Amino acid sequence: MTTNAVALLSVENVGMQFGGLTALEAVSFSLNEKKIVAVIGPNGAGKTTLFNCLSGFYQPTTGRVMLDGRAIDKLPSHEIARAGLVRTFQNIRLFKQMTVMENLLVAQFTRSDNRLWAGLLNNRHYREKEETVKREAIYWLERMELTPFANREAGNLAYGQQRRLEIARCMATAPRLLLLDEPAAGLNPNETVALCQLISDLRNDHGVTILLIEHDMSLVMEISEEILVLDRGRPIAWGVPAAIREDRAVISAYLGEECL
Repeated sequence: MTTNAVALLSVENVGMQFGGLTALEAVSFSLNEKKIVAVIGPNGAGKTTLFNCLSGFYQPTTGRVMLDGRAIDKLPSHEIARAGLVRTFQNIRLFKQMTVMENLLVAQFTRSDNRLWAGLLNNRHYREKEETVKREAIYWLERMELTPFANREAGNLAYGQQRRLEIARCMATAPRLLLLDEPAAGLNPNETVALCQLISDLRNDHGVTILLIEHDMSLVMEISEEILVLDRGRPIAWGVPAAIREDRAVISAYLGEECL
């Protein structure tokens, strides 16, 4: 897991402790632009804790997190999002009482001119910003096939549609790095195939770099260019899917030593 001077994301010896519990230890890897990389491991391996450290929900106990050469491990989550790193969650976190369109508009708050005087004066610059925000929301409604549901409360969408809205809300902020925490969880096989294509399209069409946690190994092996494997908070493997599939440490972590 070598670092790269031009990497978009550099994780250097990151550790996370909760009292006497070590949730992460000595995690290091780098991620170049426009890559799709997966983080896998058994339940309790520290995958979501790692995402929380990267996205500002936790401050790592040790180590550094660099985004495009800038240290972000001490920044709050909203500043990290403004810097271009955004995420989804295992449990969908939409504004469920708001409409689908309102969710997309709110997501772009940091990109719009939110100064009070600008809104009160309704000046040209403010109106142009508002139009840009609306166009972006409409684009992602169409891209995620959510246009017919624009005025429906987000909490009333089908589960797969809520997943797409959550990703759309992230993409509306024009991120450079998107963290997806178990995006295929709860999806049926057809929805999972569509998700796989969507992830590829986001990278290819919008230039976004993607780091995902996922338990669906068929999706991971198909979509990922490289894979990081965690076990009990420590990295045990890093490589291309074919190498990870045959790695004895990975097999042991998932199946137990007796299966080797």
